[in-house]
Amino acid sequence: MPSQPIRIAYIAGYGRSGSTILDIALGQHAALVGAGEITSLTQHVWRNNEYCACGKAIRDCSFWSSVLRDWSNGQHSGLMEEYCALQQKFEGLSMVAKLLSGIGLGKQFSLYTHHTKRLFSAMHSCSGREMIVDSSKLPGRAMALAQIPGIDMRVIHLVRDGRGVAWSLLKGYERDTTSGLQKEIKPKSVFRTALRWSMVNLAVEYLSRKLGPERVIRVRYEDFASDPVAVMGKIGAFLELDLSRVGTSLKNGEAIGPGHQVAGNRLRMNTSIALNKDETWRARMPARQQVSFQRLGGWMLRRYGYL
Repeated sequence: MPSQPIRIAYIAGYGRSGSTILDIALGQHAALVGAGEITSLTQHVWRNNEYCACGKAIRDCSFWSSVLRDWSNGQHSGLMEEYCALQQKFEGLSMVAKLLSGIGLGKQFSLYTHHTKRLFSAMHSCSGREMIVDSSKLPGRAMALAQIPGIDMRVIHLVRDGRGVAWSLLKGYERDTTSGLQKEIKPKSVFRTALRWSMVNLAVEYLSRKLGPERVIRVRYEDFASDPVAVMGKIGAFLELDLSRVGTSLKNGEAIGPGHQVAGNRLRMNTSIALNKDETWRARMPARQQVSFQRLGGWMLRRYGYL
């Protein structure tokens, strides 16, 4: 394993908030490898031979096949199943409760730490990049990673207006593996989205208090889409990288190409992507549904400047 800390830029927040496009944008910098939702790599992407953003099935992707070969080298045959069980234990919202209660994480967390550091080390070595972008979003996973010695993690708390998130989740999609939809996506109710959107973002705020302001930055999707130069400048200062060229390219409408992102939004399967501000919910989402969201999540909308 590398003697220097493994640097990770972790995108935390709720789904349908623009994490995939931000991951791809950050991956345009020579020091960053945009890896997508890494939590899914061992849970289902490798097992189901799902598609990498490079267009190849994961087991045919030169990058990920090298990473998994290095990670599994010298390990027992049940490594993947063992690690998945550890992820289920330590990467969910229950991790918040564990830290709040002060319960010791125990020997199993030491094993999770060992396997996780080895996986990130393999990614670092195979990519040749200085920092890994992990857009898994899960606050529980971020909290787990924050407990691991030898990992230098910076968290980007990505927030989107919850009404836009709810509108996006009202639409279902059929399974289409080649376009990046590995399973059927069923519509989610506004009530469910409002509750979970609030809970997840509050959990990220708790993480922010634990880590301190120097290790967490909040970015609104709407600001990123409207003024990518300013937001990329802000993120660049936070990560100690010059992201001005990426911001300018996005502002000028230039297409960016995905790298080796796994899971996440199906747009990662496009060979070129342009940043577009999606606010169709404002005109198309029925007023009663907007009001329904605001009844439960209005205080959080105000918290982030949306009301």
